Amino acid sequence: MQLRNLVLAACLCASVAAAALPAEAVTGPAASFVAVRTEKPPALDPALTDPAWDKAVVATGLQTITTQRPSPFASRFMLLYDDANLYVGMKLEQTGAPVTATQSANDVGFGLDDFAGIGIDPTGNGGQVYFFMTTPRGTRFQQSTESARFAPPWTSVAAQQGGGWSAMMVIPLKVLRRPSGSVQTWRFDFIRRIAALNVNESWAYDATMSDGGGGTAGFPQAGDARFWPKLTDLKIAGAPARGRPRAEIYALGSAGEDRRRFQQADGNFVQTGGRHMGADVVVPITGTAAFVAAFAPDYSNVEVDQQTIAPQEFRRALSEYRPFFTQGANFFNPVSLTGINAPANVIFYSPAIGPFNRGLKLEGTQGFQSFGALEAQGAGFDDVVFGYKHAVPNRSFAWSLDGVMAHHRAGNDTIDQRAGSDSTWQVQAGGRDDKTGFVYAFDYAHEHGSFVQDRLAYKSEDFVDVHQHNYEIYTGYRIIGPQYAPVLGFTQNSDIRGPQAFFDLNGTLSPHGWIKRADLFITADRYTDGSGAVHQSDSNIFLDLQFKNGLHLSGGPYNSQLRTYDSGLVGYPFYTGGVTRSFNFHDVNIGWKEGTPAPVSASYTWGPFADMYLQQMTFSTSRSIGTRWSIGGEVDGTRERPAFGGAANGQWLRRLTVSENLGPGTSFSVSLRGISGTGGFAQPGVNLAGSFHHRFKNDSELFFNYGTPAAPTTLQRVVLKYVLRTGGGAGT
Repeated sequence: MQLRNLVLAACLCASVAAAALPAEAVTGPAASFVAVRTEKPPALDPALTDPAWDKAVVATGLQTITTQRPSPFASRFMLLYDDANLYVGMKLEQTGAPVTATQSANDVGFGLDDFAGIGIDPTGNGGQVYFFMTTPRGTRFQQSTESARFAPPWTSVAAQQGGGWSAMMVIPLKVLRRPSGSVQTWRFDFIRRIAALNVNESWAYDATMSDGGGGTAGFPQAGDARFWPKLTDLKIAGAPARGRPRAEIYALGSAGEDRRRFQQADGNFVQTGGRHMGADVVVPITGTAAFVAAFAPDYSNVEVDQQTIAPQEFRRALSEYRPFFTQGANFFNPVSLTGINAPANVIFYSPAIGPFNRGLKLEGTQGFQSFGALEAQGAGFDDVVFGYKHAVPNRSFAWSLDGVMAHHRAGNDTIDQRAGSDSTWQVQAGGRDDKTGFVYAFDYAHEHGSFVQDRLAYKSEDFVDVHQHNYEIYTGYRIIGPQYAPVLGFTQNSDIRGPQAFFDLNGTLSPHGWIKRADLFITADRYTDGSGAVHQSDSNIFLDLQFKNGLHLSGGPYNSQLRTYDSGLVGYPFYTGGVTRSFNFHDVNIGWKEGTPAPVSASYTWGPFADMYLQQMTFSTSRSIGTRWSIGGEVDGTRERPAFGGAANGQWLRRLTVSENLGPGTSFSVSLRGISGTGGFAQPGVNLAGSFHHRFKNDSELFFNYGTPAAPTTLQRVVLKYVLRTGGGAGT
């Protein structure tokens, strides 16, 4: 049960324009700084003694987003560039808080250590956003809006001294998608995390910025690029804006009795044709747009563990992990995604597509526009998706047009195996007033095809919102027709119409008190169906308290009533046999040292769940052991007692993961999961899986896997895979 899942489009939440500020203060989007070109690259030295740094763009003084107060630690960031690279120097004081540096493998264990780095938006309008971060050991992490697999070659060195640390990063310009032009203007920011205190900091700051409540789940945020200052007069002569074509060619061998069993769109593992060779290709068309193709994409060792024993009132949304769909996924999202107490309704939900044979995609940005178009073809299906957005840099106005066209044969490899065609179109418009914080969005979608009656397959989800630094008030109205349910989309519930609202009050209270941050979140909705009966109603009061000593408490009541009919959840056109069931919970969550190398979290939930009384508990923790080893464990339990008598049933889920960092590009892990007991929420079984990964100096990779962590039980298979990469790093 997702009790509190609020996703409001970042592109609609712009900051109040700030006056130009000197580099010594926290800055904002109205400020600008002239880029400094160096004729000779500074020496690769974390001590930053090269005289070239004396002329760099300098930024000092960060704001702690978590507490909305100036950072108590001194910091100094420096930036230079030439025709080949960006050069970033960082001197970071941390007296009074221990430096955390336990991770030694790049891209493994992000957020467990301290880190600092730079955010870059070469388009200047949020179209392509990058983050490059390093830890006090020089371990590298990076993120990009263009791909969840973004992992290009770049360099960092770091050293600890006294009560802090320093570092230098070298970022090749060729790994960035950037516009053409002899003189360019980018946006940029400097960020920092202090793991021991579980706080995140930024040089560019607006009071409406959020880091997701500490930790790294919501930090750094690409949507915050709208708050960043400008970096002007970049004169790049040697590196062309359009990069070189990139290719990843994999060769794969497998053995074992389950070597041909792979995950389908419905989550089941069935016999599937083998894959031994394939390729992913990226061909830049302009500096900010590219053609992407996947031929015989590998689905042998990419599944991730999303097993749960928690019951679901509605269909569960899964996370996408396949490279073709994760790369450029933001280009296929509308300007606003709104989900309150549940995932957002979307017309394209890529996990609905199972194994596919070929994927073609065009994606990128041009000025204020972003666009994407893809085709995915597999057994019994050939589907097309497109998205187009226009948004001005401060997001005072934005609009989008998206579409999905599905063509399926009976028994196809998607979540809906019926034969037929289905098309859905969606248009949105929205914006924000910088002075008042007033946000609005209008949304309309229409589905037509073999499975619906056009006049009954539509949705409208409109809202107005006031977003200030310590509160937010949202009111909306949702209409979803009784037959609206795009076959490649995600729709929580159909045949509903009614209001929805939430109120969020947050702040840091007394600067000298025990509480680091407090948040009170209240939601409510009430939807009727075509018969006039209340089809769904929900209310939630959620209190979240973060204490300065590392304790985190949250919880509250969640009440939901859902009406079902003889014919299923949606009763149209015959509303017979209607029954309203309650899903009323209370939950308590406790966390200790979250966002650190030794977090502990636990929760307990209880209350009626339809025709039973349900109790749930969770406990999880992890530990870093030295700089090479880490261990994580989780225990979940459920107990259901029938409301009308009978024996109680329950299930237990246990997870254990052990991993070792063998070097900057090498890691090994073993995971064990067991599900026992009855209760109908998950298939019992024991699953053991192991993984070895090595990245070579030429950026090619080697994988060796046993089983898969996603299967209900252990799959008897081993997979050896080599990826030859040429022309650029992963996800570029």
